[in-house]
Amino acid sequence: MERAIAAIVSLDVVGYSQRMARNPDATLEDLRTVFDTVVRPRVRIGNGRIFKLMGDGALVRFGTASDAIATAHAIQKDMQGNAIQLRAGVHVGDVSINQEDVFGDAVNVAARLQSAAQPGGCLVSRVAQQIAGGSNGVPLKSEGALTFKGVLAPIEVFSVDLRGKDAQAQRVKHAKSQNIRFATSRDGTRIAWTETGQGRTVVKAPNWVQHLESDWTHNPMNGWLPHLSHHYRLIRCDGRNNGLSDRGIADVTFDRFVDDLKALFDAAGVSRAPVFGASLGAAVAAAFAARYPDRVSGLILLSGFVHGLAKRNRPQDLALGHAMMDLSRDAWDASYPSGRHLFAQAFFPESSPQDQDLYARFIQMAMTHEDFLRISDCVDVVDIEPLLPDIRCPALILHADRERVHFKDQGQKLAAGIPDARFVGLDTANNNMPDYDPEWPKALHEIESFLQDIPDLPEMS
Repeated sequence: MERAIAAIVSLDVVGYSQRMARNPDATLEDLRTVFDTVVRPRVRIGNGRIFKLMGDGALVRFGTASDAIATAHAIQKDMQGNAIQLRAGVHVGDVSINQEDVFGDAVNVAARLQSAAQPGGCLVSRVAQQIAGGSNGVPLKSEGALTFKGVLAPIEVFSVDLRGKDAQAQRVKHAKSQNIRFATSRDGTRIAWTETGQGRTVVKAPNWVQHLESDWTHNPMNGWLPHLSHHYRLIRCDGRNNGLSDRGIADVTFDRFVDDLKALFDAAGVSRAPVFGASLGAAVAAAFAARYPDRVSGLILLSGFVHGLAKRNRPQDLALGHAMMDLSRDAWDASYPSGRHLFAQAFFPESSPQDQDLYARFIQMAMTHEDFLRISDCVDVVDIEPLLPDIRCPALILHADRERVHFKDQGQKLAAGIPDARFVGLDTANNNMPDYDPEWPKALHEIESFLQDIPDLPEMS
């Protein structure tokens, strides 16, 4: 028996048993097609060898980590849009080779990684990532350390970013092609706004942290932005003390954020449209709909809240908010950790560490420390409960089941207070989801279905 170091790719078919139970003949034919047209050709190109072929997957050996990662990436790219989905895992380590078969920890760990990957995704161990380096050009995203049954120590893993450079290039193009204009809010504050996409109008309410230009390239928590811009005419703005709007404004109250949303509607020439709001933006959108019922045809509220931290009967909520503010006062500009990082970790705990760090840096682009604190004070005292019965449009309330700041009961209170509201819980802890959150496809489906049910109305010219 020969011993060697090898890179192993483990592949598995998602939902194989269910498919076989429903239609075994069609499933086997589909799998045969996938392996003949995708898996085997890609393995040959990558100089790999399939050493075990099961009904629901395969194990493949490579001589280099770079070839293994590149092949797994290519297979999953080719599989996009296919009715069959695969999971993949990549690891490098000692193996024992007995004729055509391969055994050892590298095989076991690759299989564990594969089982933890998202459908259509691929997880790569840090060992494989370090050995491969950046020579194959496959973008990887840190996912932190995972613990696996039968593996003694946690393994730091990376996910293969199937969006890659093409998606980033498209985001850069969107950012550069925007026509930034300015509206004037009731108190004279200049509000930067823009529109992207074509078709039916959807308006996004201003929230705590935003920057019209950097949102595209530096905010990983905006899975909604490319999607809505692709399907709709999306109108959005930087609220006061954010991004390209006037900063350093002392008058930062909740009512002023509602004024800013009205200024956006007026400047964009929108008489009536559905409004999307996330977190603070959800509260702003709801208040706007209550005060201007003839201008809002529907509300999509993601992880919103009825009461700010200081208005709840939960001292621990306010304590968390104060902890973030206290740390930010002493460590705003620190590289890591800083108050900005605590904010990102509290709001997006199930995003990757890399994206939490990126978002912490995005906050610094979007606003000054002083403006961050001003808006924090505004958020603490929000209370829109008296306004909810005045909302006359249908509302879709999407809320993270394990939200750590604006707990699920806040979303349920929104739904209970709005006369025509539907509540949908999302199995995530992320306040505003990155597009790789497992619940994001569900959220998109709910948003699309909701918008389809709202009748189109003429807009101002």
